[in-house]
Amino acid sequence: MISNIQTAPEVAPEEVLLTKILQKKLENTDQNTVLGASIMEYRLHYISGSPYYNGTIIFQNGDTKEVSFIPFDKAEGKKVCDIYTYSTNICDERVLRPWYISYCEDICEHIICYDRFHYSLRYWLPRWTKFNSVKDAYGLPHSVIKTQISKLLKSVNNIHKSGLLHLSLSDISNYVVIDNNWYIINVGGNLKTLNLSNRQQMVIKDFQNFGNMLEKNVLLDTSWRERNDFLNTFANNVSPNRLVLILLDNVFTKSSYDRLQMFSKIHHEWKDRSRNCNMLNNAISNGVFNCYITNGGWDKVPMGNVLSQVYQFSNKYDGQQITSLLKFCRNVFEHYYQYTGNVKIIENEMRQLWPGFLERLLYYY
Repeated sequence: MISNIQTAPEVAPEEVLLTKILQKKLENTDQNTVLGASIMEYRLHYISGSPYYNGTIIFQNGDTKEVSFIPFDKAEGKKVCDIYTYSTNICDERVLRPWYISYCEDICEHIICYDRFHYSLRYWLPRWTKFNSVKDAYGLPHSVIKTQISKLLKSVNNIHKSGLLHLSLSDISNYVVIDNNWYIINVGGNLKTLNLSNRQQMVIKDFQNFGNMLEKNVLLDTSWRERNDFLNTFANNVSPNRLVLILLDNVFTKSSYDRLQMFSKIHHEWKDRSRNCNMLNNAISNGVFNCYITNGGWDKVPMGNVLSQVYQFSNKYDGQQITSLLKFCRNVFEHYYQYTGNVKIIENEMRQLWPGFLERLLYYY
């Protein structure tokens, strides 16, 4: 194995360009192990204490690729091998697969090589929020945040479908950013070695860890009700399979139109009995939704122009019945356009008048 370290003239003085020629030892498990693609050489810009290094890999055919390297301590060789083994078995658009792993003697660190990313999520967030708000003008997540959360929830589910676990999704260092898109790195666990009970617990734990990362780093406004309703979903006392379904179909990451449409979907399936709604019926009978019919009824609230017109068009509602409120919300979706209503304004108004109603419906739906 040949090494060559030199100061790079085009980089800062404290940055060192490190060039390594790789010799693969696939049968070895010592610190010189190199696993991965057929690469002859890598070059990385080393900065002491940096969470990652940028660089280049050179393949045997002479092709080059811009990459980033994640460093690990000298004692973490097994962890690095596990991450490589597990991560290369996942095919998901938001989970980065490593090119190779190696131990770099010059810096006494193991390194995992990934496609070049622009930032770690930790450093991207303050740059993005300097010019953008996480919450939009209508009380829902910014479209970028909404998309990234939705994509990564699906990716976490796909990790589990591959028979694997991440184990460290609460750590923001396991997320990187390419072109404003978030990616997961460093998948480190195996579901197949666990019994069914432990497997289900660890699946829930992975999702909860993802929720913890969002709570501590992304969704910081504790007065934001929609944010709180969403984060509380991760702690729901339901079966693992149901929790996954609720998270993947959560309304926090849906558009105003899609949120409003959910009322129509729920009402039609409840009325037509095309879906088993026993849990929802029991919740209504047991008073779970009674907070919406106090003070005279759900319809004794100051409605705006469009809501008032939808309400007055039928005028066959019962303010003391939750199912009547559900019917009204369905009618708003199906008829608001007749009154040239703005769906974002209307849906936001409904959230203010009957806060958390849709989220509560979906929990029992």
